[in-house]
Parts: sequence; C-alpha cells; structure tokens
Amino acid sequence: MDAVEGPPAAGPVNPFSPTAVARVTEQGTGGSTVVTAAVRDATDQLDDYLRTGDGAVVALVGDYGTGKTHLAVELLAHARRVTGAAGQAIYLDAPGDTFLSLHRRFLTRLSRDAVRELLAGYLPDPSADQLVQRLRADLAEVTTDPAFGTALAMLLDPGTEAAAWDWLSGHPPGPALVAAGVTPSTDVEATAVEAMGVLALLHGRRHDRFVLVLDELDKILTAGGRPGPETMARLQRLLGVFTSAGALLVIAGLPDMLHLLSTEVRQRIGPIVRMSALTGEDVRTFIRQTQLRAFGQARLAPFTVETTEYLANLADGVPRRVIRLCYHLFQRAAQAGTPVTHVMVREVVRVQFDLASRQDVASDVRRVLTQDGWSYQRDHLLGSMRDLPVDFWIPLEERNAGCCVLLSESILKAEEVDDLHRRVVAIRAAVPDSEVILVVVGHLPAEFAAELAGTFSVEPIVHDPQSFAEDLSGSVKALMRRLEQAIGADALTSVRQRVERIHRQQSNTQRSIEHLSYQLDEIRGELRPVGLLGVVPQHQPPAAGATPPLPGRVARVFVEAIDALDQLTGFERRLRDAFAPHRVATIGGADGGQALRSLLRSRDVQRAVGTSVVLRRLIEAFREGAEQWYAGHRADPQPTDLERLDLLCETYDGIAEYLPLFQLDTLSALAAAGAGGEDGADPVDRSRTWSQARSVFDGLGGRVRQLLLAG
Repeated sequence: MDAVEGPPAAGPVNPFSPTAVARVTEQGTGGSTVVTAAVRDATDQLDDYLRTGDGAVVALVGDYGTGKTHLAVELLAHARRVTGAAGQAIYLDAPGDTFLSLHRRFLTRLSRDAVRELLAGYLPDPSADQLVQRLRADLAEVTTDPAFGTALAMLLDPGTEAAAWDWLSGHPPGPALVAAGVTPSTDVEATAVEAMGVLALLHGRRHDRFVLVLDELDKILTAGGRPGPETMARLQRLLGVFTSAGALLVIAGLPDMLHLLSTEVRQRIGPIVRMSALTGEDVRTFIRQTQLRAFGQARLAPFTVETTEYLANLADGVPRRVIRLCYHLFQRAAQAGTPVTHVMVREVVRVQFDLASRQDVASDVRRVLTQDGWSYQRDHLLGSMRDLPVDFWIPLEERNAGCCVLLSESILKAEEVDDLHRRVVAIRAAVPDSEVILVVVGHLPAEFAAELAGTFSVEPIVHDPQSFAEDLSGSVKALMRRLEQAIGADALTSVRQRVERIHRQQSNTQRSIEHLSYQLDEIRGELRPVGLLGVVPQHQPPAAGATPPLPGRVARVFVEAIDALDQLTGFERRLRDAFAPHRVATIGGADGGQALRSLLRSRDVQRAVGTSVVLRRLIEAFREGAEQWYAGHRADPQPTDLERLDLLCETYDGIAEYLPLFQLDTLSALAAAGAGGEDGADPVDRSRTWSQARSVFDGLGGRVRQLLLAG
C-alpha cells in the first residue's frame, strides 16, 4: 500500500522535470535517485577507492537518457561528502575535439590559485632547488619529462608564474622557461595528457584521494571519425597516468565507446558499470521520492501500480523517458482531476516520443519494400473470407508462395500471443510455402518475444525508427531467398526476377531523389519571403560588428560536412570548371562542358549526382534553420525552445537517413579527375569512402544540437 493516497495534488505545481536532463552542481543533481544495480555497483567502486586509495579506472556505459550523467554527478557528490573537499572530485564534459582541449577544461576547473595552493603545501618552506628535485622525483610515477618539475616550481614565483601557467596550458614555453631548460614539445597532445596526470598526482599526494569524472568520452574518440592509433595511444596514456597517480578516473559514454577502444586500452579499464533499466517498482519509488521532496508526502497518486508498470514497459525503462512521461502524465491527470489511465499513457508516449502509429509503420514498410524493388500487395486475403487479411503480401512471382508482414500493436497479454500463434497457423494452412514476419508497433516484453520467435520465420521486429528499415529489409531478402531454395525455383527465373527487382529499385530511388529535391526547393521558397531562415549569402559578408550567425564550432561542423561532400563527389568543382575557360588545362585539355557531359551519360552517375545535390541542399537548409534558432534563442532557451531545436535536428537526421549515400562512390571519377588543379590545390583525398562519409553526414543533427547547447 502507498503511504499516502488520494486525488492528484492540487495546484499547478508539477514536481517532475519536463526535460529530465541532469544538472551538474556541487551537491549533486538535485533530483531523486533510485538505487538500481548500476547505482549500487558504481557507488561500491567509489567507496572501495575512497577506502584504499588504489588508483583505478571505472567505465559507466549506457545509451542516451539512461542516467549516465545523473549517476556520475551523484558519485561526485558522494565523494565530496566523504572527503569533505569539493576540489578532490571534479566533473568534466569531454569536448568533441582534442586531448589538449580536454586538458585546458581541466585546468579551468582547478584554477591557477588552486594549483599554487597545492604546491605551497607540498613541501614546507623549501628552497627552489629542493622543490624542483622533490617534484621531479615524485612526478616520475607519471612522467619522465623534467620540464614539469621546473614549470611547477616556477609557478610559485610571482615573476614567472604567468609564463609557467601558459606552458602548463599547452602553449610554447616563453623566454623564462626556455632559459630554465624547458623546450617546445614535439607532441602537444601527449604533453597535455601527462600534464593532467601530474595535476592528479599533486591532488592525490596533498589530499590522499582525487576523483575525476570524464563524461561523454566518445566525443573525443569520434571527433575526427573512427579513432586512429595516435588517439588510442593518448587515451591509453591518460588512463595509465591517472592510475599511477593514485586517482579514480570515471569515464562515461555510449555503448559504442567500448567497441572503439583498442585491446590495450580495454585492459586498463577496471569495472564496467552498465546502466540499468527502471522496473515498474523503480518507477513507483521514483514517483514517491519526487513527491516527497516537493509536497512532503511520499504519494503515488495520480499514478497507479498498473499504469506505472505500463509506463515502464512503453518507456523501455529509460530514465529520461520515464521522467518526461511522469511530467506530462501528472499534468494531464491534474487537469482532468482523475488518476492516470492506460489511454493517457499511450497518448502521451505517442505525442512526446513520436511513438509511431500503425499507419506510420505501414508507411515505413511500404517505403522499405518500394526502395528494395519488391512487388507487394496491401491487405491481401489468404485463405477464406473468415480469415483476416495480411497487412503486406510479397509474392514469389509465378509461384503460390511468398512472404507476409503482419503489424501488431503492443503485445502485453498472453492471450494476444495465443492469437498470433493461431494467425500464423491459418496463414501456413492457406499457403504452405510462406514465411511470416511480425512487426510490433509499441512494446514487446522479452518473455513474449522469445515465445513468438519460435512461431514466426524470424524474430519479431519491434519498430525502432533508427533501425527498422535495415531490419525489415534484411529479413525480407533472407526469407525470399529461403523460399526460392525451398521450392527449387530454376536459375533463369530467379535471375529474371532479381533483374526486374533491381530495375524497380533504381527507378524508385531516382523518383525519391527527384521528389526530395522538389520538396526542399518548395520549403526554401515558402520560408525565404518571411525571413524564417535568415541566411547570409556567401558572396555577401556580414556587416561590420554584426554577431556571427553561429558559434565558430557549430559553423565549422557545417563547413566540414560540405567539404566532405565536395571531396567525395567533385561535382560542384567540375561544374564550375565547365564555365571557366582559363582552367581548360585542369581537365585534360578538353572543353569543360564536354568532359562533364561524358561523365553524365552514365545513369549511375546521374543518380549519384542527384543524391549529392539533395544532400548539399539538405545540409544548407539545416544550417539556415540552426542560424535562425540560435539568433532567437541563444541567450536563455526555454524548454519549448529546446523542443524546437530537437525537432530541427531530428528533421535533418530523418531525411538524411533515407538518402542512398552509397551511391556517392560512383562519383569517384569526377572527384579524382578534377583534383590538384592550376591553383595549387592539394589532390583530393580519395581515402574517403561513402561508409566513412556516413560518420560526417549521419548524426549531424545530434552534433549540432550538442554544440549549440554548449554555446
């Protein structure tokens, strides 16, 4: 039973956060913390370090919204409560840049005065020579570079303090340091990593314990694409110096972070704590804790046991989703004056998290089948009139065989599982040579998924906007091949059918590109007259003293995306060359228009050019929208402003997902032929492939959002 029950709390006060984003403070996040397995494991690791002082590296791993930052901040607050010193536990949000940038952020959290204070108490009343010798001896645990001991000692001298701090910040040594024997570094990144270890060691020696939380580490690893050997070597060194310094380094990131790490780096990481999904009981605990903090009463109302279980299922136990749902459900229940119902939960989930409806998913299925070139029928009747039609029927031509796709809402009861069993039996009785795919629109509990996997031809596909197209496409192809083999289709028929499917696929792709291009032109035409995009043309520099439309880091992301596209295709450059007579020599001595026409005779090249043009327009339109949002909301964005930014970024990602980027490799001839012209430009780096390009174009929305919010 609940401690306090009754109608929803009166008044407009909503105790739940509308954004569910962790706030970093000295005291913690300021929100409720449910003690899950991940929280217990991470806290146990921290307590073990605080008790023993043995340096270690702990990883917190989880998807977006699973509570990594919340847990990291709570660990810092716990460490500060135990040690009694805020300076011994520091939080850093990793930059999407370099280790040098990370080190400079680290220094800003420490401050010059804090480091001087550490040094002042390091060796009571030392002479300069004694301090340097002592520092060099102790720092040998993390670095063999004698320059660190010299620079730290000079930091205590007011005459050389500024020069020493500049060098520690990654700048070249000034005259005073050069005179003392400090030489410019040949690897500034490696020196920055060692400097972090040096400062961690000083903290550990002075205070016995030092904890650093490095959040979103994957941003550094993927700043330039997939991390190379140098990045791995620096990360390995970073983990090593913190362990040697007797510090606890907590790194947090997405699950993919672990796959990016080399074997040597993985071996330096101790326990890996994976974020836990919230159960129905966890959700009820969270609701009671939150209302106790807000109202002084640990109440569950307006929620019920049944609706919290349903909520946890539909949100997949992801904390950020749960918290946002609680906010909106509390609001609705308070306005209606009723408890939260199952219908309310479904409606709020659909509105707030864009949970697809059955119609939405049917459209996605049609899109996948059309793009892959399959012939299909909607609402096709198999068997007698008593049977329900299947949502999609993909026939194996000239055979009484095929694959069907069934759509189902959330499966939450055993009776619904039994109904699906009977449905499959009826389909296979009507068409013995058939395969069946189940697509679930909503939630499918793990125990039901395992039971249904034995009934259907493949494991049920739970609709996920990010992976659905790939999952369905792969399943249909595999099952149609299985049918061909099972019924012994002759080779000639199989080849003919595949050629026809490829032809349909190419035609559909071309139509999609033309349609997208038309839509982008329409959007531009509608928005420009009212000034919604507010873009400054490239040939028209901004007025003197005007505020740049975007922060430098954000603008650079868009520039890099366009540059990557130009390197991959070369089309824009060749088009300019076709109308520049003075550059005839750069294209083999032939007329520019003739050379371009020769390449464009290929239908494959035409399709690829279409893709590149649409992608370029998409990036430019996204940039213009980002400029307009930033101009109006950069000062103090409200929750509704952040929702608009989310929608803006999701719109880009949603459109880019459907562009066939693999076609860009077809344009290698355009790019290679135009590289290295009379203007002395470097040859185009053809090591870029379409798969590498995806790391630039895919997820661009998420990167822009992060940088805009970071300022």
